[in-house]
This record gives sequence, C-alpha cells and structure tokens, in this order.
Amino acid sequence: MRIAYIILAHKNPTQLTRLILRLNNASHEAFFFIHIDGNTKPEVYNQFIEKLKHFSNIYFLKRYKTHWGDFNIVNATLEGIQQIFKLHLNFDYSVLLSGQDYPIKPVNEFKKFLKDNQGKEFIDFFSLYSKNKWVKELGHYPALKRINVWHFRFRGNHFHIPLKRKFPYGFEPYGGSQWWCLSKECLNYINQFVQSNSQFVNYFKYTYVPDEIFFQTIILNSQFKDRTINNNYRYIDWSKHNPTPPGILEEDDFDKLFKASHFFARKFDIVINSKILNLIDEKILDFQCY
Repeated sequence: MRIAYIILAHKNPTQLTRLILRLNNASHEAFFFIHIDGNTKPEVYNQFIEKLKHFSNIYFLKRYKTHWGDFNIVNATLEGIQQIFKLHLNFDYSVLLSGQDYPIKPVNEFKKFLKDNQGKEFIDFFSLYSKNKWVKELGHYPALKRINVWHFRFRGNHFHIPLKRKFPYGFEPYGGSQWWCLSKECLNYINQFVQSNSQFVNYFKYTYVPDEIFFQTIILNSQFKDRTINNNYRYIDWSKHNPTPPGILEEDDFDKLFKASHFFARKFDIVINSKILNLIDEKILDFQCY
C-alpha cells in the first residue's frame, strides 16, 4: 500500500521531521510532498530544508503565502496533487496532513485499513443545503453565505460584498473538514477536473474558507460520491481553547487518543508540549522517545 502524503506546514521543523519519521518506512512505500508556508521566515524555512534534505522521498512544493480562510490553502494542496501526477508515482492513496498532525495508530494498521477498504474515499462532508453545524448560533459563519456572496481578503483582513452569486454547474455544495484520504483514482479525477474547469476554480477564489468546501464539492458531485465514507479518521478537539480551537493536545488527552478509532490527531505543538508525542511514541507507535 503506497501512500503519497501532502503536508502543509509553517513552523516547528523538528516536529515535521518527527512526523515524517513515524510515517516513513524501509520498504519505500511512502512519498512526502511538503508545502512550507510562504510566510514562514527564511531562517525557519532553511531549518526545514536542512533537517529533511537527507530523505530521498521528500519533494518540496512551490510556496504560497497562506492566511486562514483564503484560497492559497487550496492552491498549496492542488500544487501537491499536480506534482504527484507529474512525477508519475506508483501510489494507491494520498493523505492530506498538516505539520501539526501525528499518527495515533501504527502506520501498518493504517495501511491495512486502506487495503481492506481499497477503492473507498475518506473525507468529512455535509450538504450546505441541509441542516448543518455551520450556523451563527454555534459560532460559525453561515454555510450558504460562505459561497453565495463575494468574499476576499485584503492585508490579512476578511471582507465580503453582499451581491448574490450563482454556484457553478448546478452542483450541490458540500462542506466539511479540509483533511482527507483519497484513492489515486479520485485524486486523478480532481486533478483533471481542476485543469478543465477554470470557472469552478475561479469561483472558489471568492468564497469563505474554500479549503473546507472545494474538495468536498468536487468529489460529492462526481461518480465517486457513492464510494465516499463520511469520515476522515482525524481526532480533533474543538472544545479546547489553548489559545484557540482546535486545541493543542497535551498529556491529559492521551487516554482519549489511545481509545480513539482515528488514525491521526491534531493539533500538536512540540514547543508547547512534547510529552504527549513521547507518550504516543512509546505506548502506541512502539518508538523510543525522539
């Protein structure tokens, strides 16, 4: 089971190296496509390069300056997808991670799960037309307002123009968590769709938090809908505010992580708390402390 990981990172080079070491293996069945945020300071970027230069299966992507909620997060992800196919890699699945993710199951268990469920797609989704969690009462920006008026960012600030827009192609819009695990066939479909449908791509440049809508909408309006599982197998704690949700996971979260059915969790920050990663390494992944 060959996996192409796309990882979006912006800080903590040591933590990213640790993540890759946990996912890598001697059988050359993993590939890593790393996007380092264009806003990352040069000295930190150089640390990423220095720590990862010895890996032969790591590819650094064209850098975009990303801000929360803007289209460059989609651009960075698409850059990873495009590079995977340009290299004609032999792979079975692709996984989108952040640099603050970490496995909470051994990688062999994850690969067995994918082999047992080969042909299925794993992504969190819901229709924006249906009742969903993106409502003002729950502290979220309203679902349909994310797509049916104009949104843009200027100098890091979000603005919207309340002029109605028509969603393209008569598609039903879907949203959910940005993180996914997709088959080679599905990823190839996305790659071809994006290259052939500039109107769709351009529409999303003026939506609110497009990375949580873009991929769901493509997949759930395609032939892959019937094989898509509404689960991305990520443990994320939105109840923690340290400083903002989703919270940074710490030692007191270990029991929940140990019992979880997910394969990855986020967010971790090695500067704030490295002990939780040590616990995961020793008690779940069977690694010696990094």
